[in-house]
Amino acid sequence: MQTRRAFIKTLLGLGAIILPWSLLPAWVGEALKNGLGHPPVDLVMPPTTKLSNANKAESLSRSAMDDILTLSGSEMQGRKAGTVGEAKAAEYLASQLSMLGLKPMGDPKTGFAQGFTIPPVIEVRVNGRLTFRPGENRSLRTPSVNLLGGLMGENQQEVILLSAHFDHLGIFEGRIYPGANDNASGVGCVLDVMRRILREGKTPKRTIVLAFWSAEEMGFVGSEAFVRSSSFPLHQIQAVLNADTVGNGMIGDFALWADGVNVAVKAIRQAAAEAGASALLTPPAGHNSDSVSFAAANIPAVTFMARDWLYKNHTTDDTTALLKPEQINLATDILYRAVRLLAF
Repeated sequence: MQTRRAFIKTLLGLGAIILPWSLLPAWVGEALKNGLGHPPVDLVMPPTTKLSNANKAESLSRSAMDDILTLSGSEMQGRKAGTVGEAKAAEYLASQLSMLGLKPMGDPKTGFAQGFTIPPVIEVRVNGRLTFRPGENRSLRTPSVNLLGGLMGENQQEVILLSAHFDHLGIFEGRIYPGANDNASGVGCVLDVMRRILREGKTPKRTIVLAFWSAEEMGFVGSEAFVRSSSFPLHQIQAVLNADTVGNGMIGDFALWADGVNVAVKAIRQAAAEAGASALLTPPAGHNSDSVSFAAANIPAVTFMARDWLYKNHTTDDTTALLKPEQINLATDILYRAVRLLAF
């Protein structure tokens, strides 16, 4: 009986790996092959498409709310890491990075993608919030990807990293968890900052890298995977500005998570003051975000969020109805100002 159970678990594990691959574009499949050590079979993927100046113009005209509506739509199935929904979100983000003309900064030969794997998890509710806990048989792994693209600066050896996680909770008990605020809002703001910089047409002094992490909801797995095996030297990163759940609450009322005051915190504070907003350093109280992965590597990092981020967080009510466009625009402006302070 134990042998039979082990065989079934092995089949399920292989299915969890093969199924997402079969539905991903070529660049994602190649990244995942790298991340898992090149399986002994070739994966057949659809051909990539060439992008035109019209595509770039279209992307530059998009807004953060456009991105949020796309990422929180039902077709994304809640963007749980390791699922088809995450793959669709990754493909959308890679297309945006490409149309903006950013340099691929993922793994060698895989473009924008950095492949890694995630362990099994189980869904549990804690105080009304859905969350993940470690599952059984930690040796079974599922593929996932981060996305990274860079705007090269005059000094290509110094990097300002602007990031947000794009995964969420997926589907549970037949209901989609859209994750409009957590964290489609942060992703939309990060993309909008880059659009604004590109429209201005000025080359930054330092290179600006956009990074979209996956599997944050499973314990910062994506950002930790990057820190363990970064696609460019970690010592080049001068500051990390991480946006997470920025779109709700009182207009202009933001909070910061960081291990004390550092250059990233100072930049956000100054930017918020210039924009007429508040961004106070706040104890995480048992919570955290991807900035913690960089703080552990002694890289100055901060997570920027709405002070009321916990409201309806990790529930099916985290839809676009929860968001305030004025707060989204202000969050984008603060991040933009902070990037200008650090990179120009």
